[in-house]
Amino acid sequence: MRSVTLVMVVHDHQPVGNFDDVFVAAYDDAYAPFLSLLEHRPLLRIGLHTSGPLLEWLEQHRPEYLSRLRALVERGQVEPWGGAMYEPILPSIPEHDRQGQIAAMADRLQSLFGRRPRGLWIAERVWEPGLASSLAAAGVEYTAVDDAHFVAAGFERDQLWGCFQTEDQGLALRVFPIHRELRYLVPFGEPEEVIDLLRRVAEGGERRIAVLGDDGEKFGVWPGTRKRCYEERWLARFAEALAANPWIAVRTPAEAVASHAPLGLAYLPSASYHEMQEWALSPAAQSRYHEAAKALEESSGAAAHDLLRGGHWRNFQIRYPEANRLHKRMLRASLALRARGETRGGEWGEARTHLWRAQCNCPYWHGVFGGLYLPHLRGAVYHELIAAETFLAGAAVRVERRDLDLDGVEDALVESRAAAAWISARGARLWGFDDRVRGWNVLDTLARRPEHYHDALREAGVGARAGETIHGTLRAREPGLAALVEEYDADGRDSFLDSWRDGGSGLEWAGQSFSFLADATGGVTLRAPGGGQPALTKQYRLAEGGALEVAYTLEAHESRRGELAVVLNLGLHVPRADDRFVEINGARAEAAYFGARARHEAVARCAFVDRWAGRRIEIETDRPAGLARAPIETVSLSEQGAERVFQGLELRYTFAATLEAGRPWKLTFRLAVAGEGDTGAVGTAGAAGVAGAAEEAP
Repeated sequence: MRSVTLVMVVHDHQPVGNFDDVFVAAYDDAYAPFLSLLEHRPLLRIGLHTSGPLLEWLEQHRPEYLSRLRALVERGQVEPWGGAMYEPILPSIPEHDRQGQIAAMADRLQSLFGRRPRGLWIAERVWEPGLASSLAAAGVEYTAVDDAHFVAAGFERDQLWGCFQTEDQGLALRVFPIHRELRYLVPFGEPEEVIDLLRRVAEGGERRIAVLGDDGEKFGVWPGTRKRCYEERWLARFAEALAANPWIAVRTPAEAVASHAPLGLAYLPSASYHEMQEWALSPAAQSRYHEAAKALEESSGAAAHDLLRGGHWRNFQIRYPEANRLHKRMLRASLALRARGETRGGEWGEARTHLWRAQCNCPYWHGVFGGLYLPHLRGAVYHELIAAETFLAGAAVRVERRDLDLDGVEDALVESRAAAAWISARGARLWGFDDRVRGWNVLDTLARRPEHYHDALREAGVGARAGETIHGTLRAREPGLAALVEEYDADGRDSFLDSWRDGGSGLEWAGQSFSFLADATGGVTLRAPGGGQPALTKQYRLAEGGALEVAYTLEAHESRRGELAVVLNLGLHVPRADDRFVEINGARAEAAYFGARARHEAVARCAFVDRWAGRRIEIETDRPAGLARAPIETVSLSEQGAERVFQGLELRYTFAATLEAGRPWKLTFRLAVAGEGDTGAVGTAGAAGVAGAAEEAP
């Protein structure tokens, strides 16, 4: 019987901002029992990557785990793998941050385990060709990506039982292909099926390497896997099966590299694993992809997906403008911080750490995991990013005008140390309002948009998944979710979206291209394009203490009577709790919880109070208005299935307006944020915004 080498690389990760009880549950259900398995099964030799956010949590809350892990490293059973410290998508961040984060992780592993890593785990296996030189320059000797990358480059699957050499700009490193068959069998097949697969690999040629690389959470966190892996002893039975077949040599990646020459040179295209490339497609393109794959399966079987290409990871920034804005703000802060000149420690070093934590990949995309759809992850990354931006800001109010989110439309940033307003010329809309004192984006919401899996909700079973791969049949976490995807948002969930109704006619300004006029003191002024009646001018200005004033001017050539509607969307992320409530004109509202639908008349002032987080947002207008409140709810995927997510609150103001020729009609909003009980920072005019991150603040 020919021998075969089995290489296993396990990737353990929790994102920046995840709830502490999630860390605890993952530790109890997966990380700790898997470590115990390794301690009692010395034959199991693995590469192990623990992401920076999880590593920091373990150092603070479970230091004994790291002591036990160090013992396994010292006896040569576990090979620590590096990565970028806070688990960014490496091609999406600047080169100086790539090098800095990789070095920071290597330094931490050296300190903890007495060994500098030779291998590196690539977050979500998102590869672009130029990454080879970045990794090699950082001292990385080898990494692992999916076999899908190699198939996309033109390799046959049967050629991939080994490691390869790649290079960029003359800098080389080794790359292991992660084999899809192993990813799907472990632990969802039977151990005997894995042995049968390895037997077929061994019979196919000499000195072959089979590589399993996947999430450690599939060994206890994914639905049903704790029972399968430990109560039903899947992992123990797998270890016993490996021991019973000595022709399978279980080696660490370093041992495999030392004993096997590379199979040859490989140049890999931009790619990730198959599922990620599907998720990056638009819903319509995903439908076509699946239809094509189904048709091809009749002739090509499991190889059907090899004949198709999905989307590019960066396409998530097109699908989700919210992710694009977060990303472009991160890039802007990174370049500005680098321009300040690198120093060791101090405020600059703290700001860089905040920036690196803001690069954690999870809220920048969405697939079977909630990702971008999870408000607490977005809120945590915004918290870190705003801390870095605040370090870069000056004390005085400053205005910057350019295309800040690189979407082809000019923007303006009006900022101080206390607050920042991000304004687009498209609709003169506000797409971000940061409370820099408490570190949160008041407008952190998400639009309701189509997702490919929404079509399956009507037929989905109700209840969480159990004991199956997370890529299995769609399940709904609660009944009635299909009704939530009957309607989508035609536009993004920005704020100060304006429209005019006048008898049977109307005018929408939200999509129009406004012109920036001469900057006002401490702000900017925008005017709607000519030809519209009435004409609209808007001015954004930061007042003392960080309050935002938004002044409207309507003008008409002839008298007319109508209604101005102004929509604000606030990032309130807890739909119902006793310590979060709404006030209208100084009194607690009927149906005071954030997630309620309600209508109020003659509103001049409203407040959104979050006593848990210790913050209060007030919005005041100098004209009374009708005010309608409505929740913003989306349906997204998680490991457990499809679920409802409360993304925030829509406020629709309506003002009766009588316009007279030659006499401008004016309106002013004032928004401000303060600590709860500290209304002095708000003043007599009020404040706006709101936030929270699920049941906890970031």
